[in-house]
Amino acid sequence: GAYYYNNAAEAIFEEWGGKGVFVNWWEAPVRFVQIPWALKTVWQDRLRLLVERWTGTPLENTDLYGMRRYEDGARLLTHVDRESTHAASLIINVAQGNLDRPWTVEVHDHADRLHEVVMAPGDLVYYESAACLHARNTPLRGGSYVNLFAHYRPVGDPDWYQRENPPGTPERLLDVGRCRLVGEADAMSQGAVVCED
Repeated sequence: GAYYYNNAAEAIFEEWGGKGVFVNWWEAPVRFVQIPWALKTVWQDRLRLLVERWTGTPLENTDLYGMRRYEDGARLLTHVDRESTHAASLIINVAQGNLDRPWTVEVHDHADRLHEVVMAPGDLVYYESAACLHARNTPLRGGSYVNLFAHYRPVGDPDWYQRENPPGTPERLLDVGRCRLVGEADAMSQGAVVCED
């Protein structure tokens, strides 16, 4: 967080021309704290060791993005990331300020089960961003939320997503049972959806 706090005043508005509409930048400003290339490389190399431990696969760096600062009203619509570069990813929550309620990251696993994760500053979330739908559909309520994103793929394999899973890979789940709403529909990360499994 020290880099962010020392450079937060230098945040610029992120340009979204041609990048799509998965972030509602036209309703809520999104700012960007730039990181020098040399520092980005050091950070991404170090973070890759954690992601390789999680995946059990040698990986290569493809992108380190952020620090992105979301502000009151921000949302991320459900999406997946680029297949050729975003096989294994992580989110680092760098900072939060004056939130009225937690702003959950929503990740659908391979069985299409929704996982709503509450993050605190310093927390990491590992996810397969090209394979698993992810979002923050509930608007951010309150101040600001800062994330850094790191992305990797198997070494020398930009077509990794076209290959069969290696032997021993667990089968994807197909039936998660019936799910039902309990509580308020906007009670994210508070057990609002309960499934049989």
